[in-house]
Amino acid sequence: MNPYQEKETYMSLRIAMCLATLAVAGCGTRSFVTTTSNGTFVVTGSSAHLSRGAEEKARLVENANDYCKRRDKSAVVVASSENDAKPGNLAAPGTLARATVEFRCQ
Repeated sequence: MNPYQEKETYMSLRIAMCLATLAVAGCGTRSFVTTTSNGTFVVTGSSAHLSRGAEEKARLVENANDYCKRRDKSAVVVASSENDAKPGNLAAPGTLARATVEFRCQ
């Protein structure tokens, strides 16, 4: 293979890796609201679009409010936790922004 073909192959590989990274970066999850044994509810979520766990927590609090509104009640947050996203590289993947909200409908 001549040097020009090697360089072209290398660039094609880099472009393919970038596109794959962008496709995966769109990932994010949000769990269904689940009931705990003490009568509260829990919802968890993660996002590749957000870098701060506090932003993901705010989204989950909105979900909790929507859940309770459907029952003609308001959400009251009992406990919450959040973790910020950490960048990764090819050798070690990063982490997504994550949050958990425990709430009660009143």
